Amino acid sequence: MDIIEKVSNLLWGFPVLALLLGGGIYLTVKCGFPQIHIIKIFSETFKTIFADKGEKQGISQLQGFSTALAATVGTGSVVGVGAAIFAGGRGAVFWMWVSAFIGMAVSYCENYLGVKYSQCTKLTGAMSYLSKTGKYTAVLYAVFCVLSSLGMGNMAQANSVVSAAQEGFGTPLHITAFILVVFTALTVSGKNTTARVCEKLVPLMALFFILGSLYIIFTNPVRTANAFMGIFADAFKIKSFAGGVIGTACLEGIKRGAFSNEAGLGSTVAVHSSCNIKSPQTQGIMGMAEVFIDTIVICTLTALVIIISGVDFTQDCAVKSYCAVSGQAGRIFIASALILFAFATIAGWFFIGEKAWNYLFPKSQLIYRLASVICVFVGAVYSPEIIWAVSDIFNALMALPNMAGVLILSKQIKRIDYLKSHLERDG
Repeated sequence: MDIIEKVSNLLWGFPVLALLLGGGIYLTVKCGFPQIHIIKIFSETFKTIFADKGEKQGISQLQGFSTALAATVGTGSVVGVGAAIFAGGRGAVFWMWVSAFIGMAVSYCENYLGVKYSQCTKLTGAMSYLSKTGKYTAVLYAVFCVLSSLGMGNMAQANSVVSAAQEGFGTPLHITAFILVVFTALTVSGKNTTARVCEKLVPLMALFFILGSLYIIFTNPVRTANAFMGIFADAFKIKSFAGGVIGTACLEGIKRGAFSNEAGLGSTVAVHSSCNIKSPQTQGIMGMAEVFIDTIVICTLTALVIIISGVDFTQDCAVKSYCAVSGQAGRIFIASALILFAFATIAGWFFIGEKAWNYLFPKSQLIYRLASVICVFVGAVYSPEIIWAVSDIFNALMALPNMAGVLILSKQIKRIDYLKSHLERDG
């Protein structure tokens, strides 16, 4: 565990943060700060989702949006926020917002390139544009993506389901593990099964969690106002600078922000490049919307509930906060939300991981599907600390080649023209 933590801290030190922050700021400026057009982004996003009826050659826009959102909005949006606040204090939330703001531009660019190059290379996922920077770069990324899908996408989510089921409903570990294995087996069993599962599950889970969290926040208006003040105060706490609190808050906020919304990892490119609508700008806009929903909306709601609950900031304070505020009802609520999030993420990351596996081994899909089922079982019964730490490493290893590739090819990215619609099938 000590070795794993040292490797994780090394990767999430200067190398990854320089690429995510420095590269993200460069892409933000290059694209003309598209984040400030968030209202326009959402209007175009949902107009496209409901206009696309789906065609035989790919997944519909609703299925694609739901699958990508399922991969981003996982237990990291709840448990990860608690871990960030535990390590970096309330100020870490502010830096998660910074990570999301920059990440929106990064997500736009990587999905733009993914759709653009998938049409000429016939590849899906970040490998489509990384192959233009060198075959070995794409291969290396695909390996890390497969490992991340089995680690964060399967094992970490399964572990969260087991903990949530025990905490909320007292369900024994072996029963939860069996249910997880069956769910995963059914999810990986057929073509586009993942997209259909996410299409039904993601809107339900997002609405369920948002409404429940908003109820807690609106019934505690004074504490909510104080929570916002505390976030901004701790983010720039001058007295704590010598002790490294600002640095820790920044590091944890950006790390957990990336872990949650996955901007810079190139993971959701596999989904967007598989959609019916082949417009690079449209899919880039979809990616921006997903980052906003994940971090600015869901992670913020989680953070506010944690802070207003008054619980001690511990590794599992996210779960404890809902229980402290709403008692048994809060316990059942957060357990149910985590289970829904984890199921959706398992499905979404299987879609992503399988695309990377097919790039490496085109004729051996069954092996990856069996590995997914096995890793879900292993995650259910293994130590959560090691699983989450290893997942951090794989995330960093995905970000390094992906961000380098996006920056190298950034000249191919066009700004969004908000004076006219780009939601056209032929892009």
